[in-house]
Amino acid sequence: MPAKTKRKREPSSEVNGPLPDYTITVAPTSDFPPILASSHGISMPPTTEFTPYVHTVNPPAKKPRKAQEFLLYGETPRIGYEGREMPEDGDYRRNYVGIFNPKTNGIELHLAPKLHFSRIIKAHIKRDKLVDGKGVVMGVCKLLSNLWVRGNADLDRGKQNVDSRTALGKEFGTKKSQKRIREIELNKIDVSDMNENITTSIVSQVEANTKDMPTAAELGNQVRENKPIPKVNHDAKHPNEVYNFEDIIGSDEYNVIWVRDWEQGEELKSKSSFVQARIRKLSEDKSKKHTRLLKILRYISYMIDFYLLQQRGGGRLPAMDRVKKALSIDHAIAESFFRRYTEKTISGEGGSDKDICAVSPALANKILYHMAVLCLMVGQYDVDIFELKNDLGMQPKELTLAFKEVGCVIREFTKPQYTAMKMTKAEAAQHKRAVLKIPLEFPKPPTRRARATRR
Repeated sequence: MPAKTKRKREPSSEVNGPLPDYTITVAPTSDFPPILASSHGISMPPTTEFTPYVHTVNPPAKKPRKAQEFLLYGETPRIGYEGREMPEDGDYRRNYVGIFNPKTNGIELHLAPKLHFSRIIKAHIKRDKLVDGKGVVMGVCKLLSNLWVRGNADLDRGKQNVDSRTALGKEFGTKKSQKRIREIELNKIDVSDMNENITTSIVSQVEANTKDMPTAAELGNQVRENKPIPKVNHDAKHPNEVYNFEDIIGSDEYNVIWVRDWEQGEELKSKSSFVQARIRKLSEDKSKKHTRLLKILRYISYMIDFYLLQQRGGGRLPAMDRVKKALSIDHAIAESFFRRYTEKTISGEGGSDKDICAVSPALANKILYHMAVLCLMVGQYDVDIFELKNDLGMQPKELTLAFKEVGCVIREFTKPQYTAMKMTKAEAAQHKRAVLKIPLEFPKPPTRRARATRR
């Protein structure tokens, strides 16, 4: 058998030929350079229009050339997007945009500032300006008042000392010091008149600036309007007129809620002890059908499951189809939950940006507020929140705060009430009642507390 011989590799031939020569030049700095923008973690509508701005900054003594700051701003009816330059890592890190000219094989490099976008909620800006503005003016008024009282006391003591030194100088001073005293007395100004004029001017300016400032009640109403609670009818004469049922459960959702099994008594079990206790109570009443109340209870159980699901994910949710399957809910209800209680964010996991739906802390509170209103409708606007607290795995303080935000007062069970419910006094102490009554009582807006000082 002939021995195997290795085949020689043929020399490779140059197919593409030598690479062409490129000329790289750096373009002079201009007032209108190209701009690089990044928006990690922010989802902006594709139709948003942005306006560029430039600001010239006086340079430090070591830099001969004036620096420029660039800004991009765009907005939607509710949110503003602001792009600002990020601080540079050292003096030798720059970003350039290259423009290639195929005719001359030249690449022209342009220095490009890099901007990073942040999101601004317009309603918060307006609220903060009003609150901060009032705080500044009130602080100025208080400061002026303290300075005026303290200054008068200091002036009285200082005047006595000056008068004593002046008298001694006139009697025992040198000719030079006596001459200086006479010159001071000739140039003396009546300070009392000057202080009165200054005080009148300051008071008039403060009154003019605070004339149109909103009151504490108006600021409280503005803060309350920004909270994610259902629309409130402040002219309601009865608790059932305060909230509109369709603002929480739309007709498309209501029509796909099925409770025939509960009506027929086939399966009265529910994951929620709050819901289960009430469907059993309704099933005992055979005098009429309770379809509406049963549908609300079924919807409350869906909301509890949705709230617990987003809590387990730290606010992040899987795709809508997976949520629909996990909660066993209709597509119309799943779509409504995502539309009302989630917002889209961008995740950079896996090396690529992708949109995910998440429940922010404010939207999680929105779920609790809407759920609280539905529980009030089911419980004739007087609800024991003990079982609901256990279903949600929350502290009593957190849940009572949610009911207070929708206008409830928190009360304890009276002795006749817990005796009729066959509870002891110790057991009744763990139960709290959320009662919606007219006139409505909402939590007062927080006020700034003065910082404690050590004595």
